[in-house]
Amino acid sequence: GGEKCEVERVEVRVEGEVRDDLEAAKKSFEHAAATYDLKPFVYEGFGKEDIKKFGMSPDSVSQFIFQLAQWRTFGYFVGTYESCSTAAFRSGRTETIRSCSNEMAATAQAFDATNPATLEDITSLLKGVSQKHVTLCREAAGGMGFDRHFFGLRYLNKTEGGGDLEVFQDPNWETMGNIRLSTSTVGAPCLRDFLCFGAVSPQGFGLGYLMDKSQFGAAVTCYLPNDYYNSYFDNLGSACEDIRAVIQGKNFKESRKI
Repeated sequence: GGEKCEVERVEVRVEGEVRDDLEAAKKSFEHAAATYDLKPFVYEGFGKEDIKKFGMSPDSVSQFIFQLAQWRTFGYFVGTYESCSTAAFRSGRTETIRSCSNEMAATAQAFDATNPATLEDITSLLKGVSQKHVTLCREAAGGMGFDRHFFGLRYLNKTEGGGDLEVFQDPNWETMGNIRLSTSTVGAPCLRDFLCFGAVSPQGFGLGYLMDKSQFGAAVTCYLPNDYYNSYFDNLGSACEDIRAVIQGKNFKESRKI
């Protein structure tokens, strides 16, 4: 253990194809970094403790924030992915929670200043959003989602030499498959500042998020250029403000313009 060990510096020479490959990889990385962006969003007006006291699932509120911001930015809803673990099954990995439900869409529209929905109406709608979302999460975790089943069907059909099935040629399938909001939560607060969930659509957003005890945070990513990046980011803030007002029993439609 007391013997001396001589250390000899090794000079690495990179030549020929290896050097060219490294240069190409460097340029590819620089291009990817220049055409991709990330912004951290933090809202300290409420957290999961407040959401639970209000009688809602914290994750349902997180997802509703994204949908309300989507509605306010674009005026329509899009295919939304929320990752769900299927670890309860042997070799289980994930299933998709299709969080943009009819209940989510109707409630987001009810937040419009021109919508006649009252504070009581919106409160009731939000509770319905939570109930539906909890059901969707439970179904996905129990293997009752449909995305992985359709993927398996399509894959097996192709491996057996079949052409694309009629269902996959339907325009609605293309719309559903274009994931404009790609989302995933983290289970530990210490990971909040490090989780980034990438956008999968050129004009979509990636949203890695955490509803903590006293605040809500998300890392918002997108490909550049994106003309709606700043608008969507700002609308995340306005969505949180109005949800906070509802939780506090305040009529936000009277106190601010949307």
